Amino acid sequence: MNLGLSPKYLRLILVMVMALIPTLVDCSINKANSNHSANYEASTREILDIATGRMQTIWNMKQRIFLQLTSKGKSPLGGQAPSKQEVEMETYHLMYELAANLSVVPVKELEDPLLRRRVQRLSKLQLQGLRPRNYEQAKDLLRAMRNFVSGPLVCTFEECTTRRPLAMYPHIVNKNMRAKHYEDLVLNWFSWRRAINDKDTAKSTFIDYVRLLRIAATYNGHVTPSRTWYLHYDTENFQAEMEAVVWEIMPLYRELHAYLRHEVQVTYPKADTKSDGAIVAPVMDQILSQDWYPHQFFRTPHPSRQHQLPSVHRRLEEVLVTPVKINKKAAEFFESLGLNHISDGFYDRYSRRMNDDEGGPDCKSQVYYFPPDVALRYCPKLDYKKMMQIHGTMAELQYNIYKRNLPFGLDTEPCPGFGSALAETVVLASGTARHLHRLHILLNESLTEEQSLNRLFRMGVHTLVAVPQYFINDKFLVDVMDGRIGVKEYNCAYWRLQDKFAGVQPPALHSSKDFDPDFKFYRGMNPETSNTKKFLSEILGFQFYRSFCLVSGQYKPGDAKFPLHNCDFYDSKEAGDMMREMMQLGASRHWRDVMEIATGERKLSGRGILEYFAPLFTWLKERNKQLDIEPGWDADDLCRKE
Repeated sequence: MNLGLSPKYLRLILVMVMALIPTLVDCSINKANSNHSANYEASTREILDIATGRMQTIWNMKQRIFLQLTSKGKSPLGGQAPSKQEVEMETYHLMYELAANLSVVPVKELEDPLLRRRVQRLSKLQLQGLRPRNYEQAKDLLRAMRNFVSGPLVCTFEECTTRRPLAMYPHIVNKNMRAKHYEDLVLNWFSWRRAINDKDTAKSTFIDYVRLLRIAATYNGHVTPSRTWYLHYDTENFQAEMEAVVWEIMPLYRELHAYLRHEVQVTYPKADTKSDGAIVAPVMDQILSQDWYPHQFFRTPHPSRQHQLPSVHRRLEEVLVTPVKINKKAAEFFESLGLNHISDGFYDRYSRRMNDDEGGPDCKSQVYYFPPDVALRYCPKLDYKKMMQIHGTMAELQYNIYKRNLPFGLDTEPCPGFGSALAETVVLASGTARHLHRLHILLNESLTEEQSLNRLFRMGVHTLVAVPQYFINDKFLVDVMDGRIGVKEYNCAYWRLQDKFAGVQPPALHSSKDFDPDFKFYRGMNPETSNTKKFLSEILGFQFYRSFCLVSGQYKPGDAKFPLHNCDFYDSKEAGDMMREMMQLGASRHWRDVMEIATGERKLSGRGILEYFAPLFTWLKERNKQLDIEPGWDADDLCRKE
């Protein structure tokens, strides 16, 4: 049909139509993509809704367990409450099946950022990603390693006919804490390692467990197994970031190590500690156990009686009277920040006292999470340490109250150790002289200069000696997992790490046939209690503490009246706003995004620790110079290949 148009106009129309075709096609594709995206989102939400229903059933089981604990074996809801093992297996089956369903969801096609985040978090697992048979084996191996620590396995004498075998924790740890002779420390050190490594038990258990960790990584599509171990840190080479922090605080650690080495030389001449050498492992273990022990072998900066820390136990009993009152005082700390008020109704319905024979030697209070409710079981002991710990527990309670409003999968911390880091800030604040004065336990809001330095020294032993050990234990496991350390190199590689990062060596010549990691190494095999988590909670805890103290005006760098180590950010609404915002986000954002709210930083840093311990660092440098002590070490080569 001829429309009466010239060829020139026909060509012009053709060009215009051709130009419009891609637009028309794009519109069609975009509409199809939009439909696909909506379908993906609807299907994904349906999967997650079903999973949430199953998770609610598990939370109900946890509630029944909590209620049974104080109801003489019978749940007030009727019938027998389920066991912890039943809850664990129900949780495993849910997470395993859910991850399998979500692993095929095209995450990039999901438009809702929270939905994408939920899928990313729930589609990859650690041990729960193992198939049932392997998962059961992993749990058995974890129980075996837990038994290395808490099982009565050790005869410190040739026969156990007159005395029952001892557990490493708490029995041998307590014996070491009180020991006066170097020979006893060495005997205990060797006895425990012989007991757990009879017929290579400990080593073979570790090898089998690493094999399962590697299998779990393959299910996530991770060629490098440590990517699954560091799963929720979501960082390329997270180990390198941790190592950078260790080197950042190393100048302070080296000064403390040098001073402690001098004390070892004075107290234990039979240890044959060189003036430029490493500290033997049994003695370093004792140092860690004596951080707050009143009869420690090492001298504090001002050892005379008038400079010792004031005893607060009697005053604590007079002022706070009962553990319930301590709980309420700890809750008041968060209320002063503008966080949730804990009502009397909560204490009546969801707060339970542990029996005197419960809780073990640590007797740590516990928070239970079964949304829409949370609950508390508290330790009945009344002392300074428990008072600080309950402040940390109340931080966990507050965190649970806020994150319960998030959908399943995001109602957790953004990475392991993040919640503990927030709790650490309140533990630090509650233990200061300024806060104890606020509670009418101390007469003054600051200690004398000598007392303050003694307290910092104790804190330094507690924190600075432990942090490198967390890193060493983590690095050793990860390097084995990733194949950088072979089976025949295990022991010597472990001691090379102890030499490099801690200045610690074995008490005698050992070989590659031995297997010498300490008991805290085995505790950290479970991803839920990993050394990675402990490392991050310490480092990030001091970062958060510094930020809260700055914003509250209770830390003023350069002002001797407001040092970081005596900061109590009680009643700071600015600090409370930061804490609340982080808690409310749960795991809905990357942990670096969340930490940036308080710190303004996106990386781990040793700055908080260095500023907190600055007065101790100054004293150690001056004291070591007076004693002609050179920091640093050159360990003997006491591990040989065979």
